[in-house]
Amino acid sequence: MTPLQHTADALYRQGSPTDAVDARVADLCGVASLAEAQCLLPALETEADALDWPRDRDYAALALQQAAPAAVPEVARLMLRCALSRARWCASCATSGAEGLARSQHVAELEAALAACG
Repeated sequence: MTPLQHTADALYRQGSPTDAVDARVADLCGVASLAEAQCLLPALETEADALDWPRDRDYAALALQQAAPAAVPEVARLMLRCALSRARWCASCATSGAEGLARSQHVAELEAALAACG
């Protein structure tokens, strides 16, 4: 199972389905321009902010990361930047060293993915 699936399962067990975030991420993948994508981000942020971090990763950041390759290049980069921002926020909220290290791993993954995107 992927980190996205593990996190979705954990959220579902907590009573927090990820359907709304998944739909917003799918919407982003379907747009052809950066301007259209930017219009969709506030709704995604609202839905994503309602979810917890049960496995030390932000679900929306994981979903954006996984879906980005399916988007047009400029939208993919926006999705990865948004994912990175969310992952950094998640990491900054850590209350212990080990938790911070676990959360910062996702930040490093996203930084590498964004660098590979150009």
